[in-house]
Amino acid sequence: MRIGIQFDPRGHRDLERLLEDFVRAEEEGFASAWLGQVFDHDALTLLALAGPRTRRIELGTAVVPLPTRHVSVLAQQALTTQFATRGRLCLGVGAGHGLILDKKLGLASDRPVARTREALEVLRPLLNGEYVKYTGTYQRLRMATPVDGVTAPGIILAALGPRMLELASELADGVAVVFAGARFIAEEVRPRLPATARIVACLPVALTETPEPLIEAIDAYTAPSMVLPAYQRTLAAQGEGGVGALSLVGDQTQLEAGLSELAESGVTDLNPILISAPADSGCARRTRAFLAECARSRTNPAATAFEE
Repeated sequence: MRIGIQFDPRGHRDLERLLEDFVRAEEEGFASAWLGQVFDHDALTLLALAGPRTRRIELGTAVVPLPTRHVSVLAQQALTTQFATRGRLCLGVGAGHGLILDKKLGLASDRPVARTREALEVLRPLLNGEYVKYTGTYQRLRMATPVDGVTAPGIILAALGPRMLELASELADGVAVVFAGARFIAEEVRPRLPATARIVACLPVALTETPEPLIEAIDAYTAPSMVLPAYQRTLAAQGEGGVGALSLVGDQTQLEAGLSELAESGVTDLNPILISAPADSGCARRTRAFLAECARSRTNPAATAFEE
């Protein structure tokens, strides 16, 4: 299992320091660095800026909501970022959440699987440099997005339910799975995907001797996401009411056991959320150091796949 790190650029006012953190993550040995796409910084732009400063680390979005960008624009952005990163982009995309699409953006959110299917059917050939002539229910275009000398980035799809997982197995290279524990991944995710598919798991991780305050902090941090039905269904399917109970929280022995369990479940990549709490203000820093050591110590040819 490759171990990455998730960045949250919110609150950063110094671009130089933000980009230097990508360099630091690479030097620490992390296999990948991930950015979500919310309503602040544009994730692909930041990854393109980080590309020339790094040489090995994979740079990924987790994830860009497909309905928020015309598929041709997304293809252009992704290929430009792939050019800037010298082939180290992983393009994570998703259907988006109905509550956000409808109420915040005024975008249609009905039939998310059908809409995502059409977007991927157009996006993949555009990324491959093909001329696309497509007339569907939601996508209609006749064009190409050529960027010379650039290979298509890999695509992972945010997926938790059976239909989206099946779509990912058909049209993506893997999945991004949020707030899912090892048992859920082993029983509900891995069996629906090809053996070669990537499974990028996004979970909070906290190395601490005082787990209870950290679990409470995780539940508070993730509470805004819990209004979204997709996450509610996933937690309910796992018999949990909060993300804290599914997270990797505890001392080094407990975290090592949790990492092993994730790897055995089929997770290929860990995209950890680092959390601190007033009761343990140094938790995020300590956890990052622990995960960096784990990333360096694992024999993992994929971790150096982008070496020049």
